[in-house]
Amino acid sequence: MRLIDALEDFYLSMEGVYSPNTLKWYRHKLQPLMWSLGDCHIEEITIQMLRTWRADLANKPTTYENHPTKPTKEGPMSRHTLHGHVRACRRFFKWLEEEEIMDYNPAKRLELPAKPKGTRKGIKEKERDLIIEQAKKDNPRDYAIVLFLADTACRAAGLAGLTLNRLDLDNLRAEVHEKGKGGNNKARMVYFGEKTKQALEAWLRVRPGDPKCPYVFVNIHKKGGIHGLTVSGVYQAIKRLAAQVGVENGFNPHNWRHGSARGMIKKGASLSEVSQLLGHSSVTVTGDFYGIFSEEELHESHKTYSWI
Repeated sequence: MRLIDALEDFYLSMEGVYSPNTLKWYRHKLQPLMWSLGDCHIEEITIQMLRTWRADLANKPTTYENHPTKPTKEGPMSRHTLHGHVRACRRFFKWLEEEEIMDYNPAKRLELPAKPKGTRKGIKEKERDLIIEQAKKDNPRDYAIVLFLADTACRAAGLAGLTLNRLDLDNLRAEVHEKGKGGNNKARMVYFGEKTKQALEAWLRVRPGDPKCPYVFVNIHKKGGIHGLTVSGVYQAIKRLAAQVGVENGFNPHNWRHGSARGMIKKGASLSEVSQLLGHSSVTVTGDFYGIFSEEELHESHKTYSWI
């Protein structure tokens, strides 16, 4: 089998199972492999060829050539980007082996480049509180939005897609549908406290009614009609609040999720507990994101936990 046919079979195996964005990611990451090796027979591919491909990517003097939206940029690709290309390559050849299309996996020993140490993520408490207070004065919908994000650590897509029948105010929980196989269709339970419950109740008392719109958070369009708030709409609402209180960056919805996770860990929650509350696939993912602390936090931890 030729490489181009093997790649198309690989993409076909994802259709209807993974989200279109995931499929698009694999196509983008594996395209340079096709350019480098040409349309050769997959049985001809060796570990040396794959290591040469990886080295060529790492040593390219420019990035974003032939990119549909980004201009060509001087300088080598980032370690994160290179890591993604190699990871996609390893997954592709593992799939060929699993499908018994190849007798052996030439990428089995293809080393992943080390990713640089991550940076600390999460909205700061002071800026979070400024935005929450502004939302409280601004309007009940946005107040409920920011409290729900801060309290549940859900993703913006989960908040935007939340429907009335999946909001359980009596038991302080909601079922959100977020990322996963097949797109934003992975259900998980998130939890909130009394303060968030009260904000949600206040919003629902004034929320415009429309039997055709089942979403908790809605927008009223100029041309009439009520529609569920989009992920972009969530971002724009928070961006507007942030501008009103002088917060210039770090306010995007995902940073509220990061901040919530850090806050729980700071208060003593284990990585395992936080991992499940965030809906992560494994505690390793949680550790990679939130096992990074500032020097001040590490100093305070040392004062608390030092054994002498």
